[in-house]
Amino acid sequence: MDSRGHETYPPRRQLGGAARLHSWWTGARSREDVMKGSVGFGLSVLGVLAFALVLSHGCEPDGGDADPCAGQACSDGNQCTSDECTNGRCSNPAVANGTPCDADGEDGSCQDGLCLPASPSAEEGLYAFLAEQQDPATGLLEGFVRHPDLPPDFLAFLDARPSFTYDNALAALAWLARGEPDDVDRATRVLDALLALQRNDGALPDSANAVTGAPLATTTGTGNQAWAILAFLGAWEVTAQERWLLAAERVAAFLLDPAQELANPAGFGGLRLSPALTGVSTENNLDVYAAFVRLADALPTSAGRLTAAEVREAGHDARILCESQFDPVTGAMFAGTDGTGVITFRAVVPLDTQSWSVLALGRSKWDRSYAWARREVPEGLWVIDEACAGAEPELAIEGPSFSDAFTEDVWTEGLAQMRVAARALGDDDTDARAAAVLGDLQRAAPNADGQGLVAACSEVETGFESSYFNALAVAPTAWAALGSRGLDPFWFRGIDDDAHPAASLPTVSLTPPPDLQYECTGTQPCRFTATGTSNGVVGTAHRVYLLVEPTSPAPLGRFFTQAVPAAVAADGTWTVRGQLGDDVSAVEPGDGMRLVALVVEGAAPPLQLEVVTQRTVPNLITVSGLLDASVR
Repeated sequence: MDSRGHETYPPRRQLGGAARLHSWWTGARSREDVMKGSVGFGLSVLGVLAFALVLSHGCEPDGGDADPCAGQACSDGNQCTSDECTNGRCSNPAVANGTPCDADGEDGSCQDGLCLPASPSAEEGLYAFLAEQQDPATGLLEGFVRHPDLPPDFLAFLDARPSFTYDNALAALAWLARGEPDDVDRATRVLDALLALQRNDGALPDSANAVTGAPLATTTGTGNQAWAILAFLGAWEVTAQERWLLAAERVAAFLLDPAQELANPAGFGGLRLSPALTGVSTENNLDVYAAFVRLADALPTSAGRLTAAEVREAGHDARILCESQFDPVTGAMFAGTDGTGVITFRAVVPLDTQSWSVLALGRSKWDRSYAWARREVPEGLWVIDEACAGAEPELAIEGPSFSDAFTEDVWTEGLAQMRVAARALGDDDTDARAAAVLGDLQRAAPNADGQGLVAACSEVETGFESSYFNALAVAPTAWAALGSRGLDPFWFRGIDDDAHPAASLPTVSLTPPPDLQYECTGTQPCRFTATGTSNGVVGTAHRVYLLVEPTSPAPLGRFFTQAVPAAVAADGTWTVRGQLGDDVSAVEPGDGMRLVALVVEGAAPPLQLEVVTQRTVPNLITVSGLLDASVR
């Protein structure tokens, strides 16, 4: 379901390193100069000592020994050595590596007796890479860095110098997160470049040529549009320039234009992958939810294209779709639906729907999604003690795979995303471990330049007929910069801020029965007891309802059928007596059903419904996620 168009990533030219090396080597005494000075000074000292011994033989004062080092001048003028004298002999051993020193007016540190300028921090390297990727003429960032070992097909693809809307939005957000004047200028340049690409209908192409600025793709993926909105809104919040808010509104108007047919009319709604693709992506709708809620908070604008109410409603529908993809059994978030817009696609479970749900949805229920991704394979996605292929010396790394389809290799962008999620959840251990691995990859991965991050040490297959390769890339570097700065890009807020924007929204969960089988009482109909938990329901006008959809055999129908309202206890746990079948359709052991719990404020849902959205279920607040089970 990755609509960003990222199939692979390449390596990076090593720029700037030689210049930095020259600056400290010519500005400080060389190791040879220090050694020559020490040797020459040492020989002269020996001569003086020998002459002094001849003159002073037998002339020592009565009653004590003279200090042989008295009056010795052992300084070699090097701040990275210590000046010592033992038995009249001078020595100048190097001080401990890392000792602070003055490197020609710059902060430096001692290394093997030499004062070297302090190396740029890991964060400074990340931002330096992003800056090098930005084309000085167009302002767009080239997504990848070529090297000859990449697959031929991908190298041919790179001939077009692709720059991705998703990458550019991430980079702009990273620059805005740091917020130095030069950062804001770079973010402005990249967003101006996106403005130049914006079509009359408000959409942005998924990619463009970084050098010419011409569109490369005619596709307009929903997730890419949402990330552009997030970046435009970030610029508006930082600069207060209304043009960024108007640009965000124009993109949203495209997504909500009925002519684009992006609104999914089936299942749990949400927005489709693109005007040409009818599947619904969880990842895309996480983006849309945050983008639309933030835009609704900012409207109206002078453009007057959209109302805050319609944008907020669409954001609400996107959230409901995302919540419906929660797996009550494992806690994982599924990728979305197949082309029907109804049936959940379960064959491949990706990493980003886990990390992004923590950031976008923000409530403790999605801690389970993060925890699932953090479990070691095969129970989760976390790869332990992987050897970074091609690294010299050998480098052991850990982190998530792209999905559960291929769990042999670490996906660098996913590791950077998980670091942001770890910081949001206060998981200091994973935060520290992820930061350490990202630092190692920045420094020593194959084709690393000491600044940016490679997409992977070797090929990472996604499970969606695409791959990431060992090459430096904008997306993982920008995510690592966001993690270093502590910014949640969905809400443009500090990760450590106390209240998440969605924190006050209720949640509801279904408790899976043993072996995913409910005990039936009777057959026409079958009655069973379902239980679950909730937060934010007790003490409100909200009610919990259980919907039951018969799934097998087919004659039982395919519509959700509403059961009686649940009884909610003071601690938020709830119980309901569900029903499968009726007095006409008998139920046999093993018959299947799909359950979902709803939280509704006000009137009960209709007795039968196929689409569960704010329009078909008035005052729908939240859903539990789908549970497939059977009866016995």
